[in-house]
Amino acid sequence: MNGWEGCLEEAMSRTPLLKEVGEEGVIRLLRGLFPARAGIPLGIGDDTAVLPDTPKSYLLFTTDASVDGVDFRLGESKPEAIGRKVLAQNLSDIAAMGGTPLYGVMSLGLPASLPVDFVKKFYAGVKKLSRKFKMQMVGGDLSRSKVLFASCALIGKVEKKFAIFRKGARAGDFIFVTGSLGGSILGKHFHFIPRVREARFLVRNFKLNAMIDVSDGLARDLGHILAESGKSAVLYGNRVPVDQAARVLARKTGKNPLEHALGDGEDFELLFTVSLREGKKLLALKKVLGTPVSFIGKIEDGKGLFIQASERSSEKRKRISCSGFSHF
Repeated sequence: MNGWEGCLEEAMSRTPLLKEVGEEGVIRLLRGLFPARAGIPLGIGDDTAVLPDTPKSYLLFTTDASVDGVDFRLGESKPEAIGRKVLAQNLSDIAAMGGTPLYGVMSLGLPASLPVDFVKKFYAGVKKLSRKFKMQMVGGDLSRSKVLFASCALIGKVEKKFAIFRKGARAGDFIFVTGSLGGSILGKHFHFIPRVREARFLVRNFKLNAMIDVSDGLARDLGHILAESGKSAVLYGNRVPVDQAARVLARKTGKNPLEHALGDGEDFELLFTVSLREGKKLLALKKVLGTPVSFIGKIEDGKGLFIQASERSSEKRKRISCSGFSHF
């Protein structure tokens, strides 16, 4: 019996708390309440929902919310940066499916004490990024709120032959990640570039088996791929691309920089798996549209996530937790 099933059983006598079941428990509950109906390729459980479109394409539908005190701090963050981030993290979800963003709507909950100029600057950040990715914001909603929050929803599109899900990893696959990881709290979480163009290049030129964006941390998001694919994985510590910000942060926290790369989250890089053949082609390429691409491990049969110092290390591999950021 897993933790969530135990909580369901316990719920016969009392209602479990969100912090007891965690974010994954809530998602399992929602997947049970709202299973994908016939004709819906994919409902709850991936970076976006996947909906029918044309005989050769899918529509992608995603949403993401940001709340003051959780995802940003109003007194410390510029409104342009907040607006940019709210849109950018949705663009990252579209990228993780191999798609192209088309249209978006934005809902804002605003304290009445905020100046009108805040809203103007917030949407300036949204507008600049939407133009960069040639998509349109087409509406939204405004409401009064004690705490500032913003919720964005995007519609995108992907050719059926290029659509990538979390569930496709296979034993023997190479694991790759774009960019570098860790220490995003020092600034990257506001200024990252959604990897939409890199994703499109990858799906057009390589056969990807599974993909996700690194929003909750490398270990946690790889854990999502493993759970959906029914596989295990081993990471090679010397190959994980540790961001300089993670090294700076490590000097403050006393952690190993690799710990930050594995668990910090909000890097919004692409994490994906490919066959041995495709992996060798990527190893030779090294960069995608100027963005570094790193081989960091392999998919295996079984369950669990493991790490070892290197591919040829004589040290015994260690099991690690698929942990990272969780809302509960």
